[in-house]
Amino acid sequence: MSQYYNIKGLKVRVSDHEPNERLRGTSDIELYVKSADNQLLSIERQIEYICERRDYDIADFQEIINDWKDGSYDKDIFVFKNEDEGEEQSNDGRIAEMRINRNNANEDKLRGYTLSRFASHEEIKSLSENTGVSQSFIKKHFNIR
Repeated sequence: MSQYYNIKGLKVRVSDHEPNERLRGTSDIELYVKSADNQLLSIERQIEYICERRDYDIADFQEIINDWKDGSYDKDIFVFKNEDEGEEQSNDGRIAEMRINRNNANEDKLRGYTLSRFASHEEIKSLSENTGVSQSFIKKHFNIR
């Protein structure tokens, strides 16, 4: 995840990782909360350095400095933390149960049908259309390669 700012026409990105330029395009200034070796970095010092090197006015970046004061964030600020671990486990259980139920329903639909391991694509497609079962499930069910 990243947070973006527009400072005097400059696109500024604060993030914990390198940008995916294919998805988001490029930013004029990249600031990072952690280094490549997973150490906490100071956003304020990065801004000071960039302003010094590029002759920008540091006052223009006050919004970012206020949002990213040293000590107000940690290196894992952009990492999603699930507060209710039990909810995640129960969702996994429900998903597994749904898969089992769907597979059982598909197997019921395929009872009474037989296909050779060497069935053609047309035979598989026809059975799929007649039963509503996916072609990939049919291939697995009848061990078709």
